[in-house]
Amino acid sequence: TLLKVIKNPITDHLPIDSIKIGTSTKGRMVQMNKFVGTLPQNKPIVFVVGAVSHGNPGMEIDYIDDAICVSKFALSAANAISKITNAFEDFWDIESK
Repeated sequence: TLLKVIKNPITDHLPIDSIKIGTSTKGRMVQMNKFVGTLPQNKPIVFVVGAVSHGNPGMEIDYIDDAICVSKFALSAANAISKITNAFEDFWDIESK
């Protein structure tokens, strides 16, 4: 639905000078808690998480800068996003109550 509202190219709607990282089961394996610490702190970070049961949108789109895999198991988009956000929470030392 969102892609029907936002006109192409999608990169016009992303932060300028952002690092765009795709997620895919075929990307290079990373431990998110360690990976987050390697990202530049002065640039916006965009994660592209596919929500499809087939294909590799995280690696097939031309505007990503890197493709990573966050688990050796196939994950739902919600689970992948949870791993990403939890890693940033840990890195930024955000306490959940």
